Amino acid sequence: MMKKIFGLSSFVITLLLFVNCDNEPYEGDIINEDNACVMAIRAANEAGANYLQSEITDENHTLLCQIYRGALEDQIEICGDSNGALQEIIDFLGDCTTVFDNPCANAQAATAIAFQEYLNAPTLDYEVKCMAYIEAIENEIFVCGDDGSLQALINELGDCQPVVFNIVGNWQLIAMNSNIGRDLDNDGIVTSDYFQEIDCYTEESIDFNPDGTGTFYFRSYAVVEISASNDGFDNVDYSINCVEDSVDVQFTWVQIGLNSIVVTLTADGTVLNFFRNADHIFIARRDDFVATSVSPNVDSVVQDLIYEYTQL
Repeated sequence: MMKKIFGLSSFVITLLLFVNCDNEPYEGDIINEDNACVMAIRAANEAGANYLQSEITDENHTLLCQIYRGALEDQIEICGDSNGALQEIIDFLGDCTTVFDNPCANAQAATAIAFQEYLNAPTLDYEVKCMAYIEAIENEIFVCGDDGSLQALINELGDCQPVVFNIVGNWQLIAMNSNIGRDLDNDGIVTSDYFQEIDCYTEESIDFNPDGTGTFYFRSYAVVEISASNDGFDNVDYSINCVEDSVDVQFTWVQIGLNSIVVTLTADGTVLNFFRNADHIFIARRDDFVATSVSPNVDSVVQDLIYEYTQL
């Protein structure tokens, strides 16, 4: 059952979000606020900078490595690690007891840290963080070489002038993504976009108003059941009942940096974290897909979803 996307406590995942120069500048105020994910990212960035600036012979080198590794683990727990980049750094650090000096690996780690700082830079710091990211990429090219992909990143960054994403307008739900594919409509085709499988949610939308207010429009929800299949194999079938609804939920919103939108529900103060990637916005919801078992030997399903919206 997926009735309303704010019905359960939210979790934040970090997406690789890039500035799209085709976006029109937002002319309103950008309010800079902390939330748990932003604070975790900042802590990891600071710990990473301290570690990379230390020498291998420094007596605190191992301790700084452990602090950095712990900060990365905290960031994964709070924000997620959708592309595995943070886990790769943790794997590279190991248990922090091995003394090594790998210039290329260190340069790559420095680039990863600079990218995280650039990604989450407040508007006023954007140009500085962008230039630092470019310098890190250039250093990686110098140390490790380049197949052209790193230079392409530099070219995309351009002159590091911020183009702020304009969230104001109406947004339509277009996808409900999961990391587990399912054949919810029993047509023999497995997909990880449940929106394509469920004949509901086609009228779900969000209004972001210029004055920092907005409205969710919920017009239907799905009740999903899972049962043993009658095909004689170890398969399952799903049944979906789409229930019409008509609920409007008011909220206020602020934009943090270039790619993050924090929504606060007016009724109860629940905070939702949206992230922008190109021309779409996303919100990740923990345990938001539920398929209730109606067969004794089949388990119910509870899993996370990422909701994706496009601007109309």
